[in-house]
Amino acid sequence: MVSAPESVLQHAALHAQLLSTIASLDYVTPALAEQNRHIDGLEQKLRDTKFRVTRLEMVTKKERKEHESLRDSTTRRFAARMTGRKDKFEAKASKEEREYVEALENEMREKNIQETVETLLAEAHVVHEDLQQKLQQHQRAQQDLNALYSKIFDGPTQAYPEDDRLEYVLKSTQDRYNEIQGRLNTESQAARFLLNADKSLDQCLSFIESALGYSTWDMWGGGTMSDMMERDALSSAQQSSMRAEMFVQQAQMASRIVGPIGQISIAHGSILSDVIFDNIFSDMAFHGKIKESKQNVEAVQSNLQKELLASAQRIADITRELSVEADALTAARKALDDYRRSIFDHAGVDSIPQNDYPSSRVEMPRGPQDPPPSQVVSDFQGAYAPPLGPPPPQYVESVSPVSGLLRSRKRSMFHPSVCNHLDLGIRQSLCSCSRCRADIRCRDRPGAKGIDFVVVFYLAGHECMLSGLV
Repeated sequence: MVSAPESVLQHAALHAQLLSTIASLDYVTPALAEQNRHIDGLEQKLRDTKFRVTRLEMVTKKERKEHESLRDSTTRRFAARMTGRKDKFEAKASKEEREYVEALENEMREKNIQETVETLLAEAHVVHEDLQQKLQQHQRAQQDLNALYSKIFDGPTQAYPEDDRLEYVLKSTQDRYNEIQGRLNTESQAARFLLNADKSLDQCLSFIESALGYSTWDMWGGGTMSDMMERDALSSAQQSSMRAEMFVQQAQMASRIVGPIGQISIAHGSILSDVIFDNIFSDMAFHGKIKESKQNVEAVQSNLQKELLASAQRIADITRELSVEADALTAARKALDDYRRSIFDHAGVDSIPQNDYPSSRVEMPRGPQDPPPSQVVSDFQGAYAPPLGPPPPQYVESVSPVSGLLRSRKRSMFHPSVCNHLDLGIRQSLCSCSRCRADIRCRDRPGAKGIDFVVVFYLAGHECMLSGLV
């Protein structure tokens, strides 16, 4: 199974490409919003222009008809000449012609504006289509980046404990956000039910007012017709009250915080009292019952409106709480994304300072009898330049305190002509991992038949198999 650091190295190029794509297309979202506003403005202007063109066409048609009627009327022209009104006729004809020409010019000017707006609108739609495609590219790149992060970092990652911590923070924040969002949805749904109940009670009161009017008419001798209309209004009021009660029950099911609003009681008429024993006293008694029903519905609606105000206050409080949690969620996502991006940003960079690499400069003693130099430029304790002559092959390795750095030193016999190919040769010979990078420094010792070189391997957070030492 590929470890997280190995996967980071494998996908470093893809990550850089996705970041480049996202950065190059970040302008698309605000640009598309601005383009939508631009198109809306052009479409509104086009509608206004078309309306003006239609109106000007009617004006032009009218002016042309008047102009042609006066111009082509030989009878009127002859009559004006015979009555001595030729100048007045010519002035009127000239006026009609001028008005027709002005109307035609206005129409043509407005039509030119319409053509210009249509051209601009067509160009705006082309730009809009291009921005839409780029927005899809931006969204796909963002989705691919999120999928890449999920593929590499989701779940426990021993190599990156900070990622696990940030993931936990994000998950906790997301859970809190979802819980608050759920409460907001519940309260919003309950508020909608309460609003519907309030509308139903408004209708109920309206029907009760109608019933009171018919009841008053009945007391003053309205007869059977007033009784029927009174009962019909009360029946409609009863249906409205039942709908209100149903909406309140649904609101209470959605949110347990919603309290009861009271029982709704609507007066009922009867055939016995309205037909058989119909008199002024029974009508007045029933009129009083309708008034009591109105007072009952008004009291219930007052309780309902209190619940509505309380629900609105809860929604406002939850909305503020959700806004704070949304900011925290955005910050948690950004922190996790920034950390993961930093992992990729440093994946292809050797973070070891330059002076940590062993120097290629080796001070050679002048002879076997000379002591070794007092200072040797090397990172390996006890490793000095060998005396002149072909040394036996030997291999010394030391692990640096910096994690993942293995410095290996090998002395062997190479001809100087192969020095330029040591990088490829050593990479293929020493390490079976193609992701290792080798820093090879060679020095052709004067008078020696070989090359002394130092190889520095940067291991990307994994064990590297060294094999095939030449």
